[in-house]
Amino acid sequence: MSNTPIDRRIAREAAGWFVRLQNDGASAAEHAAGAEWRARHVDHERAWQLAERFSSQARQLCAGAGRAALERPRSLERRKTLKTLALLIVGVPLGFTAQRCLPWREWQADERTATGEQRTLQLPDGGQIRLNTGSAVDIAYDDNVRRVRLIAGEMFVEVPREPASRPFIIDTAEAEIALLGSRFLVRQYPRSTYLAALEGAAQVRPRLSRGDDGQLHLAAGRQTHIFPQAAEPSMALAQHRLDWLGGVLRADKMRLDDFISELGRYRPGLLRCDPAVGALRISGVFQLRDTEQVLHALSQTLPVNINYRTPYWVTLTARANT
Repeated sequence: MSNTPIDRRIAREAAGWFVRLQNDGASAAEHAAGAEWRARHVDHERAWQLAERFSSQARQLCAGAGRAALERPRSLERRKTLKTLALLIVGVPLGFTAQRCLPWREWQADERTATGEQRTLQLPDGGQIRLNTGSAVDIAYDDNVRRVRLIAGEMFVEVPREPASRPFIIDTAEAEIALLGSRFLVRQYPRSTYLAALEGAAQVRPRLSRGDDGQLHLAAGRQTHIFPQAAEPSMALAQHRLDWLGGVLRADKMRLDDFISELGRYRPGLLRCDPAVGALRISGVFQLRDTEQVLHALSQTLPVNINYRTPYWVTLTARANT
């Protein structure tokens, strides 16, 4: 990643995209266009990540009058918003690296990991949390409760046993989860929470459940997906869910588009799979520490080409017949 200053034109474009896409009214097409702009050049991605770093300023400017300004493209308020954010992007210290950035909700978390990073956290009670790529948590312990909020990503939790008077609670967007054992896996998806109990049980309370309806007691060796209204019936733990703890991604006749979506979690930038090859099947065990080698292996075993528009914009397409 270059340490040279961001060009002012790129900074202005990044500020424009960032402010536009923070608006709740931004369409799916606008989000897709913004993603393509980010992937077009390494400095576009740098500038975008810097905009996220300064999101506290951007969020303040986009609130209230700033949000109204987004609905008036020529307004003075919107121009001030873009100018301020662009100046922040251009003026960042040269040693800053974009890979360390996460969106503002994650950036403000107590602990977080960047894309491709995994890290182990020591908890105040002697327990541990292993954070997977692109993850963020808040940790709040007091005399009455031990509470961890999973904001984004995935974590493996090892909980030391304590008296029931100080329970261990995990909060996600969809549920409050009371851990009644010692080892658990939790992943935050866009619209659901995945929970697996390796040792001990968990009591799951979905956010929008009524009374006992929708709640679930998850036994050891079981997994479930949790939605705001209810948790799905539990099923046997899929062992491949633990593979990332060993730094590998395992595929067993997995669709290529699903495989690329999962691999993309460990690689900065935009990694895409053309629909024409998305249904191809892939099997194997792949080392996550070297995603370039994984892509090379795919090109050797499947009829696909790996097309690099930039180092951060990669697309898998069908290989032409020769």
